[in-house]
Amino acid sequence: MINEIKKKTKILADFEKFIEYLNSNQVRVTKTQEFINGGTLVELNEIMETDQLADCHNRTPQYKFPLLNLFYHFALAGKILKIDYSRSTKYLIEAKNFELYQNLSESEKYLYLLETFWLDCDWEELQVPKKNERFEHESENFFNKLLENRKIIVNDKLEYHLGAFINYFTYLGLWEVDFLKLKLTAPGKKIIPILLNNWPFAEVNLPYLRKLGVDTGIYGKRMAFEDPFWFALQDIFSEIRGTIPRVEYRKIEGNYIFKIKLGKVWRKVKIAASATLEDLHLIIQQAFKFDNDHLYSFFMSNKAWDGPGYGRLEEGMGFTAAEKKLFELGLEAGQKFIYIFDYGTEWEFKIKVEKFIEGEEISEALIIDSKGESPEQYGF
Repeated sequence: MINEIKKKTKILADFEKFIEYLNSNQVRVTKTQEFINGGTLVELNEIMETDQLADCHNRTPQYKFPLLNLFYHFALAGKILKIDYSRSTKYLIEAKNFELYQNLSESEKYLYLLETFWLDCDWEELQVPKKNERFEHESENFFNKLLENRKIIVNDKLEYHLGAFINYFTYLGLWEVDFLKLKLTAPGKKIIPILLNNWPFAEVNLPYLRKLGVDTGIYGKRMAFEDPFWFALQDIFSEIRGTIPRVEYRKIEGNYIFKIKLGKVWRKVKIAASATLEDLHLIIQQAFKFDNDHLYSFFMSNKAWDGPGYGRLEEGMGFTAAEKKLFELGLEAGQKFIYIFDYGTEWEFKIKVEKFIEGEEISEALIIDSKGESPEQYGF
């Protein structure tokens, strides 16, 4: 099977070049969107065998390079590379799965990339600029049409519905464009039915579920311990012995130091790793002398209103902050996220993980440093 896939795509060889280049060079990411900088994109584009962009320059945005944009999301979602938040300038560096990925066979690498794409990548972000608001709901319809041998013409209408995903599934070797017609490849005819039957996107894609208000723990546990992604595909990849196992965040003992900013005013707090996001909410309220009388949400993506968030929300909406322990968030030094309090006034606090200190945990959160006077919660 892997040889059939390699006849259709150079994705494995190109991704190897991509991660090796980024790991061997000091690659800066942009400040706001955290995308690869323009100069690096141009250099990476030149060493790819697949779908090189001919007309590009240092100011060409990342999404204009569909192959590199997909690889960027592979690398981060698959924890092969990560963004280093420890310095003021952000760089891409090796993550915990870099060596594990290198030690996989070609078949195992392919299945790990497919798993990362199907379960961990945010398809809404991959569709930037987003055109079709119902894309996630409609994508499987195109697979079913192709499996029924129905004709799909590659035209403006299809590009509206699928956008860059026409390219993405081509890179994965699952379909191809033949005389302006979309058709499944031989590997695609075997792989796609398994994806649709065993791993329906709307039930397993973690970013999609998170935006619907379904916490990832249930699905993460299933994937880690009960039903690894590759099990359903081992009949057509007979040589595979596994990929990179999914594990839940292990319990760690120690204390986090967070810096919380509200405009030019800031506070530093120390809080146990086993404390919850609700505990963090309470110490922030105390630190800024607020009354804890409104709803709130933490947005771990560092983007306000990016999905339901963790907070004190109505039953059935979003995630409950009281149930999410800090160590379960996989926080790293330098990482940033947002806390919004009072949805009417929208007090937006910027939170940065200053450090993690291993050792005995404190029993109650502490305010350890501050600058500036807390604003009046009600200016009337």
